[in-house]
Amino acid sequence: MRILYIYKDYLQRRKQYGKIMQKLGHEVIFLQKKHKKDVNSISIEEIRRCNPDLIWFLSPWYVKYNPIAMDYINSKKIPTTFYHGVSSRFPYPEWLHIWKQFTIIFSTMHKFCEYLSENNINSYYIPFGFHPKQYFRHKDKKRYRVSFAGTIDKKVNPKKDKRCIYLNSLKDIKKVVAHGISFKNKLDKKIGIVLCKSHTDQRIAYAQSKINLDLPWASGGCSFYDKKYQSRNRFFEIPATGNFMLSLRHPDFLKIFGEDAIGYYDDNIDSFRQEVKKYLKDKNLRVKKAEIAYKIVHQKHTFTHRFKEMFKVLKKYEIGKW
Repeated sequence: MRILYIYKDYLQRRKQYGKIMQKLGHEVIFLQKKHKKDVNSISIEEIRRCNPDLIWFLSPWYVKYNPIAMDYINSKKIPTTFYHGVSSRFPYPEWLHIWKQFTIIFSTMHKFCEYLSENNINSYYIPFGFHPKQYFRHKDKKRYRVSFAGTIDKKVNPKKDKRCIYLNSLKDIKKVVAHGISFKNKLDKKIGIVLCKSHTDQRIAYAQSKINLDLPWASGGCSFYDKKYQSRNRFFEIPATGNFMLSLRHPDFLKIFGEDAIGYYDDNIDSFRQEVKKYLKDKNLRVKKAEIAYKIVHQKHTFTHRFKEMFKVLKKYEIGKW
């Protein structure tokens, strides 16, 4: 299949999608558009020149801001798709007119897929994954007891942002850190903040922490997403390095890692603190679970696994030329 892949790269993660498609036997034309909100940045000539069997958008924002190109794509009946999460800035029902323009959608949020299906839009739940060349077994001296590697919206109120609330609830525990400069001035002074910008930084962070937190709440999002969780990259990257992860207990997550593979807490501070203290006391349990999760994630949850699954769906629906 000849695929036009329109994307913006991020930490060398997104261009890898196209390279995986190539390894799976497809011809991929890379079209990088760094600013997804630029109006009409995708030209009809670029699409005509590529003559694609399928257009794969990294983000639905390209569809929203390229109405001229989309009119052409729709007139030529060129199939389109995207594989990503959704913006937490607004409720996804507000973009129904955008979702309807896709032939099929692969979403990392289960609730979103259910909504699309209810509106007769082809959709499949495909969680994120990880790139094995970027995340692999990494061990180091445990400098931190508990850490979170991630970001928050700079404009959030720390008393309302759940990532801040959960981290701040651990202020009485020594050596708790946030690997992300966006947390500056948002956390209690007893909680450290460490710069973390690259895959190497993240691997080191995971390896140096006894407990690596997964805090799967959207930061800076609207209240519509309060109970709509989705796994992010770290949910797979932490186990991929062979280190222990503690995440929110949720049916979607439990289908990926059972209780024997990672730690879980319920969505309340008491449960969270209880589980943190429990795992801090039991090194053997952390090591045992981390090893189980490591095997699972490398056997089933790389991005190559994800794209193989998506292409099976595309072929089933006879989308594109095979």
